[in-house]
Amino acid sequence: MPPVHPRRYARNHVWAELDGDSVLVGLSARALDQLGEITDFALRVQPGDELAPGQCFAVLESAKAEIELFTPLSGAVVRVHEGLDLAPATISDDCYGEGWMIAVRPPDLSEFTTLLDAEAYSELLKTAAACV
Repeated sequence: MPPVHPRRYARNHVWAELDGDSVLVGLSARALDQLGEITDFALRVQPGDELAPGQCFAVLESAKAEIELFTPLSGAVVRVHEGLDLAPATISDDCYGEGWMIAVRPPDLSEFTTLLDAEAYSELLKTAAACV
């Protein structure tokens, strides 16, 4: 049996990935493909903030739209990716690596396990609901 990948996805195309005792959060390649060139990025949280699922943590502007990004799980913000506001193209260039946006420490991992795994997210992308 292959190892379980530590990345999960929310229906709003935000991904979450285990990183030690925290969870990195970013935006999926599919969403970024639909948005086009990223022109601006602004975080709406800072370390120490407590987030509830579905709370806005950032605003992203692209050639096609301006969107709010919502956290897929609750927890304390433990890190933010400083500098993305100065180099927003990093988000598109390496969305699953250097394009991470925030790190959250959830009270437990039960919320993480309710997010879509890669296979379920792939199925979601085949539906009309896959639009950003």
